[in-house]
Amino acid sequence: MNVKQPQTVGTQGKVAFAGSSALKYDILTSLLALAAAGQGTEQRLAMRLTLLITARYNWRRGTFNVGQREIARMWNVTERTAKREMSALRKLGWIAITIPPARGRVAEYEIVFPAVFATTRPYWAAVGPDFEARMMQSESIPVDIPASDNVVPLRATLPADRTGDVWPAAATFLEKQDPTLFAAWFAQLEEDSVDVGHLTLTAPSRFIAGYVETHFKSRLLSAVSQIDRGIREIRVVAVRE
Repeated sequence: MNVKQPQTVGTQGKVAFAGSSALKYDILTSLLALAAAGQGTEQRLAMRLTLLITARYNWRRGTFNVGQREIARMWNVTERTAKREMSALRKLGWIAITIPPARGRVAEYEIVFPAVFATTRPYWAAVGPDFEARMMQSESIPVDIPASDNVVPLRATLPADRTGDVWPAAATFLEKQDPTLFAAWFAQLEEDSVDVGHLTLTAPSRFIAGYVETHFKSRLLSAVSQIDRGIREIRVVAVRE
């Protein structure tokens, strides 16, 4: 069996790799597998997130724009319930707000796929061994994010002998700024080297490295510059690179 192996995440959240169209269906399949076999809140939210993705998700941009009233209509619930359910999706780490709502503009969201993968992983085998093999490809899915009832992965305690490095100090700042975003994307980054204004961080996979480079590079640089103003460029690479 030949499994197509993803390469990276392109600009504006576009999934850019061989077999990306198939992965779109695999993502929806994993959520539906959870919805079919799971229990309680996660089961319900998986079904509702699947509807949002199929109806409103822009795969090229990697975001979806939808208002609370429209969500309530799609889910056949009150606007109050829709607001509560969207909050629950954010607490699980499955979605994140990229642009908050404003007068005349609805909110923009992105799907935090590593968190979704972590939650749905126990149900992959039920779909079939070929499906599980595709989803477990280490270059596309951060398999070291633990699956549990609480999906948001927590940052491991930094080693005591690294407390003076640039990245641990910046990481502490980023975690306080947005714990959910930090847990989903920054927790597994490690400082590799600092050289003449350049900081290199390593990620556990090319998927995470590419996504962080594309979406959060300016946020990382802003945090790091508060620790060391001499750093003007950040590079995120996969640990196996």
